[in-house]
Amino acid sequence: MLKSIEEEWLGFAAMVIPNLTQNHVQYKEMKKAFFAGAWAIQVAVAEIGEPHVSEDEGCEHLDKLAAECREFKSQMMREYGEMN
Repeated sequence: MLKSIEEEWLGFAAMVIPNLTQNHVQYKEMKKAFFAGAWAIQVAVAEIGEPHVSEDEGCEHLDKLAAECREFKSQMMREYGEMN
């Protein structure tokens, strides 16, 4: 099922900051950062569709972005494991 950015955020927030209310400063700041990241990806994907970006360049860029996200997730999981 395709999810909106808001739906993805709510799932992320429920996992990472389950005890914070929507009025908490940290909740609000994390939501801004989450949406900023989504915006950055949207901009990158839009640019890939531009004529000056070849199909190979676009695929390579998407692969790099995916690798960067996987590395971030791995780091997050390591840090979470160290805390628990």
